[in-house]
Amino acid sequence: MNRQFISRISTIAVFAVFLLNNVVAQQSRKDFKINPIVCCDNYLAYPEPNGDVALTAAPEGYEPCYISHYGRHGSRWLIGRKAYDKAWEVLSEAADSSRLTALGQRLMLQLDTLRQRAHGRDGELTPLGARQHRGIARRMYEHFPMLFSAKGKVEARSSTVIRCILSMANELAELQGLSPQLSIDMDAASVDMAFINNPEKIKDSNGNRRSGNGAGEFRSRHFSPDRFLNTIFSDEGYWRRHIEHPSRFVVDDVWKLVADMQSLEPACGIDLSGYFTDEEMYNIWLVRNAEWYNSHGPSQQGVSKQMLKQHNLLRNIVEKADSCLALIAQGSSEAVTANLRFGHEVVVMPTVCALNLNGFGTKYEDLEQLEQQGWYSYRIFPMASNIQMVFYNHAGKDTLVKVLLNEREATMPQLTAVYGDVYYKWSDVRSYIRTLIDSYEKQIEHE
Repeated sequence: MNRQFISRISTIAVFAVFLLNNVVAQQSRKDFKINPIVCCDNYLAYPEPNGDVALTAAPEGYEPCYISHYGRHGSRWLIGRKAYDKAWEVLSEAADSSRLTALGQRLMLQLDTLRQRAHGRDGELTPLGARQHRGIARRMYEHFPMLFSAKGKVEARSSTVIRCILSMANELAELQGLSPQLSIDMDAASVDMAFINNPEKIKDSNGNRRSGNGAGEFRSRHFSPDRFLNTIFSDEGYWRRHIEHPSRFVVDDVWKLVADMQSLEPACGIDLSGYFTDEEMYNIWLVRNAEWYNSHGPSQQGVSKQMLKQHNLLRNIVEKADSCLALIAQGSSEAVTANLRFGHEVVVMPTVCALNLNGFGTKYEDLEQLEQQGWYSYRIFPMASNIQMVFYNHAGKDTLVKVLLNEREATMPQLTAVYGDVYYKWSDVRSYIRTLIDSYEKQIEHE
């Protein structure tokens, strides 16, 4: 084979890799073009599966026997009594000295209306959030009716935070309405918070979310607050003197209000669109995506402390599954057919990364790779995000498990599927999770 031919083949191969990476890199742009609100990150309203999201049928002879679930609360008001006041206060002070543009005046008045309507609603579930959970419950019942029949038993546990309790209540009410004889045991107790939202303090070896592992430099490259602030304030010198951290003010005190408006349908009659350009919205997502990767994902230097904190949840998943599967094998009427847990996105994301669902546990050396490789936060933890592990049994054969992430089939690339690319042996998944637990607990001991 001559050198010229080899060189030509090599050139074609390099170009093919470039094209492949470019296609992947553009996927987030395509997602944003189709549905701009995906850039709202963890404020994204739950994207309900539509008719083209199909589930792979189980192997012949296999039937669902148990489901293990963890879900985030539904759409909510912003958290913190000052969340709706901070930006308004800054703008109001600027207005007193005639430092706002007409657009700034408009924004100030809209934020004043919004803060009044948000009064007393600190972090509370919205009607949309309630409907999201009823929809999830209905589809869960439609997909796996045998688990929620008159013989079914549901054990539900929630974070002690009211929006999580109400999310659980709505999901269970929907299930009870669909199956009136269904046995349900629900609780929201501090004793369960160890696995629902582990409160233990673990040293963060990966650095600050916003500055560690290159996050500060990444933010500087991808987002500047100047254009936005210069359209709101009539005096650039004023905002530079009076706003200590301009980027954080724009993102934390203004952008969050814009992003969460989708949770407040019909948005309180307030339209906060148009203040940010499409490119700014996209770049803010890029920055927050990298920050979430650092703080709740595999990070650049290993797992985050938030991933380590999920050892209790992972243990609970394994122990509950083993217990229920054993009782089911015995034909016991005491067997629980569904363990439903309700909590927060700060648990969903690190758990997804720990399980490496769809490869979200992959570590990247450069934060720029996240966009290129498809590490997109909005695919992990929108409002009402959920992980469903569905178990299937067949007399005399291995128990299989399939994982759904936000009701869509997920892969576990570190394991070998035995059927349809999404069905795995429970023994393999269990072994993987047990190894994770041991690894995480050893790391915690050495912190």
